[in-house]
Amino acid sequence: MCLVPLACWVLFNGLDDLVLDIACAWSWAAGRFFKRAQFHQPSEAELDAVPQKRIAVFVPLWKEHRVIQKMVEHNITANRYRNWDIFIGAYPNDAPTLAAIREAKKQVKNVHMAVAPHDGPTSKADNLNWIYQRMLLMEEEEGVHFDIIMTHDAEDIIHPDSLRWINYFAELYDMVQIPVLALPTPVLELTHGVYCDEFAEFQMKGDRR
Repeated sequence: MCLVPLACWVLFNGLDDLVLDIACAWSWAAGRFFKRAQFHQPSEAELDAVPQKRIAVFVPLWKEHRVIQKMVEHNITANRYRNWDIFIGAYPNDAPTLAAIREAKKQVKNVHMAVAPHDGPTSKADNLNWIYQRMLLMEEEEGVHFDIIMTHDAEDIIHPDSLRWINYFAELYDMVQIPVLALPTPVLELTHGVYCDEFAEFQMKGDRR
């Protein structure tokens, strides 16, 4: 009997996921069986025809020195978009991460470091706020303007065309969410694999809404 309230709470707590599942299923069914405007996939020519807006990519960090340099170097090399900058946020008491960002800045000219005025960690929102302030300072000092702001995590591999697609759809929408896909995970890394799949599934359902 003692487990009944707990079971009821678990059931109630899962209703929000059920609502999301229903909304996702309805969106799929409406596009599959009813006359609803189908998603238009832009061609290469259409993507190239839209002038490249200046994009700022925000990457908030706390103790991510092992991955951030590789993340920056890979995404800069693989990306097919030219007009973008990466703003990386860190804390003054995270020396290894600060050193990794400085090393990345030596390799890539459009990397900018934002250091919070206080020790961390705090919250991702706080970190992003100080990155935003760093972007505003750059706009003021260099007389530039960023048209689009994106957020990414330190482990993210950015698809080579994702910024081109965001640039295209920013002509039509105020906010664009691109799908998040989980990379293949070794069988023995079960917990990590389940988390990645669940995160990707949740993001995909949110996109369909």
